[in-house]
Amino acid sequence: MQDERHRGMVGRPVGKPAVVTDFAAEVVARLVAGESTLRGTGPGGLHAPLLARLLEVARGAHAAPVEALRPEMRRARVSVATLADHYIPAAARCLGQDWTDDKASFAEVSIGTARLQAILRDIGSGWSADEDGARDGPTVLLLVPEHEQHTLGAMVVMGRLRRAGVSVCLRTGADFASLRDLFAQRGFDAALISLPCAERVALGTKLVKTLKELTRNALPVAAGGAVLLQDEDALTCLGADIVTNDLETALRSLGLASSVTGAAHRA
Repeated sequence: MQDERHRGMVGRPVGKPAVVTDFAAEVVARLVAGESTLRGTGPGGLHAPLLARLLEVARGAHAAPVEALRPEMRRARVSVATLADHYIPAAARCLGQDWTDDKASFAEVSIGTARLQAILRDIGSGWSADEDGARDGPTVLLLVPEHEQHTLGAMVVMGRLRRAGVSVCLRTGADFASLRDLFAQRGFDAALISLPCAERVALGTKLVKTLKELTRNALPVAAGGAVLLQDEDALTCLGADIVTNDLETALRSLGLASSVTGAAHRA
């Protein structure tokens, strides 16, 4: 949930269908802290051969994608956490740029992004704080509105929070009934809502209202997402307690910053 409202604005190229442009906005959203520059190797930069290998794996049909990446990860001395926080979002931006530049079809970008999500699920399966809730840390509900097939940004945020000891429950397309049942079974310290495009703002408003009703206005709610890259004021009417793409700002506003480790905030 990185604050990039004034950089990398995603427009609607002439002739591009709105639904496809909104998808491109999802994959190029800056949802993690820092914006790395490709310059081979060095502080603040990504290892270009590893990124190239990741894109090759995402565009291919590797049976074991993570294993295909490990040799280059070892050469670059890149951990799985760094792969999740920086390389996968960078690869997603490359896929989105390929679509914008007419170098890749929507199907190719969609499949590539789905494979990046699969890699995230694979490498994040052992990270702490799962669906059952953290024993010693805060618990957060992460929501993505219905009709969103790609949740890459939300998954990156989820991984960072879980490594910091936050229990994260991710739900996509949750309605009032399912949320009511969920809150009947467990409680949350806060909720995060990720919105990829302006067309989902109405759904986001409904989600905020539902969360407030179910908790008698007790649950703090943060909202962000790629929509803020298109319009920095798009979520002002949402009713959330904080609107930002900066994860640290969101946690601080939600009263959780002192409960988590620095792992959730490092670039």
